[in-house]
Amino acid sequence: MITDDLVSVVVPAFNRASTLPRALDSIFDQTYTNWEAIVVDDGSTDQSADAVQEFGRKDARVNLIRHPQRKGAQAARNTGILAANGKWIAFLDSDDVLLPDSLKSRIELARTGLEVVHSNCYIARAGSSELQPFGLPALEGKVYRKLLRKSGFTFPSLLVSKGAIKRIGYLDQNIVAYQEWETAIRLAKCFQFGFVKAPTFIYDCRLEDSISRNRLQDARGYEQVVRKHAWPIVCLLGPKALVHHYQLAADLYLKANDHDNAERCLRKAFSLWPFRPGAILRGIQRLLHSQN
Repeated sequence: MITDDLVSVVVPAFNRASTLPRALDSIFDQTYTNWEAIVVDDGSTDQSADAVQEFGRKDARVNLIRHPQRKGAQAARNTGILAANGKWIAFLDSDDVLLPDSLKSRIELARTGLEVVHSNCYIARAGSSELQPFGLPALEGKVYRKLLRKSGFTFPSLLVSKGAIKRIGYLDQNIVAYQEWETAIRLAKCFQFGFVKAPTFIYDCRLEDSISRNRLQDARGYEQVVRKHAWPIVCLLGPKALVHHYQLAADLYLKANDHDNAERCLRKAFSLWPFRPGAILRGIQRLLHSQN
């Protein structure tokens, strides 16, 4: 039975025994106490499940679901969403931390009649001991066109009604990166957004195996999102916007030293808008320079 005031915090985890206790502690530290934590162990081979079970023995609000084999973060999130008892879904990556008022500040805004609320955050970068504001865009109201133009979300920033996620067909498990951007695009097509200006969590980018530090996966995921939403991008923003996205995809492939896909994306950009050769030519020059 879905409970209106309950927030289900979905935490996907793969080999995160070292960081899960900190993430779960941050849920316990919430000033909003009507929550449940659903940790989906995505085929871990370390002691991640043991760490969660220890919390579960202390508090029945902590629930563990295990995938026998690894399915990916999106599949783990979907498993958690389907098992959620709350009307509201919040997300927390297993290496990130919620700030104490995170749930309270977002659900108070959601109760004004919104289905989707997001927020700002702090970022922890490798080599720095200081937290810095990440500067997520303050998207409010009808933001579908803005999201088609540019990414700018992380999953822990979102508080979404379970009904809204069900309406968009849940999370796309085929997207390998920029998953939150793709999810936000589909949500924005159906719902207005609210924004909490104050940071509500710490986005930790210090781990070596973070998705955000896998450059080739980053490039592939970006192109996946662009290809999936290419038609509304062209219809609502024009072909130049799609060209711009393919140029950005080419730059991401270039940073990952994948010159073949960088060249392919540049050719795609030129085929879409051959009357704007200057920017595309600069991309080709960067590609040639990187090969020398």
